[in-house]
Amino acid sequence: MTIKLDPNLPKLAPLESELFEDTALLSFPALREIPGFAHAVTTRPWNMAPHRGPQADLAVERRRRICAHLGLPFDRLTAPDQIHSPHVLRILPSDIGAGREGRLHAIRYVDGLVCDLPGVPVMQFSADCPIVIVVDPARRVFGTAHASWRGTVTHIVAELVMAMQHEFDVNPVHLIAGICPCAGPDDYEVGEDVRRIALSRIEGAEHFFRPRSMSGTSATASGSVPSPAKWLFDMRAAISSQLIDSGVQAHRIHIADHSTMTDERFYSHRRDGAETGRIALIAGFRST
Repeated sequence: MTIKLDPNLPKLAPLESELFEDTALLSFPALREIPGFAHAVTTRPWNMAPHRGPQADLAVERRRRICAHLGLPFDRLTAPDQIHSPHVLRILPSDIGAGREGRLHAIRYVDGLVCDLPGVPVMQFSADCPIVIVVDPARRVFGTAHASWRGTVTHIVAELVMAMQHEFDVNPVHLIAGICPCAGPDDYEVGEDVRRIALSRIEGAEHFFRPRSMSGTSATASGSVPSPAKWLFDMRAAISSQLIDSGVQAHRIHIADHSTMTDERFYSHRRDGAETGRIALIAGFRST
């Protein structure tokens, strides 16, 4: 049974901020406590995408510097190419280093990765879409997913947890999850077409939408009120619900209390346009 929005769902929490060179790196306090695990969410002005956005030519060197700061090897940094799919794969030894210098060499057709290899950091990008990370501290395994609206309505987060179970035999109750900064529930506007798809794919999806504007205020000939022209989609709540449905405990889900569309520390596709930069999550278990 799908868990609906209620007071028992995870609470929003601010991330910790650390000054690093001329930028800041953010982190989830709960994930910082995991022995041997390192992670960071980047902020402006550092653009982590070498293919678009400001100072794209510096992106690869910035990846290298962050990996060194986290104690993770840049040469083993691995990334998916993120096509807004629900596909999740396990990182194999032959995948190590894919995408570290650009999307053309990333793991193709994939938006989520799971990993049990020490010293293999994973990198994922965003400019409004949620990036989700799940970690089993005892088993020293983790997974990440780029959960755009397309990925959310096709259950990529459930696929991520299932991949962790299938590949590493984890118990979801032991997972700690983080939902990185993304477009917030007061900002992420979609049309009726997106809401219709969500209603067809997610049980209880109506709880994740609220109207932003009406197509008209007068009643139709049948006396019914017109449907809203635009809706606000709470992707964070939808993702939290999927995590809980997958067996992750609500109090172990941590949601970044930052909206990329209103917080100027982040790049935002919706606010700044398609050629804006990208923030990144870099995460992994250290070798020692």
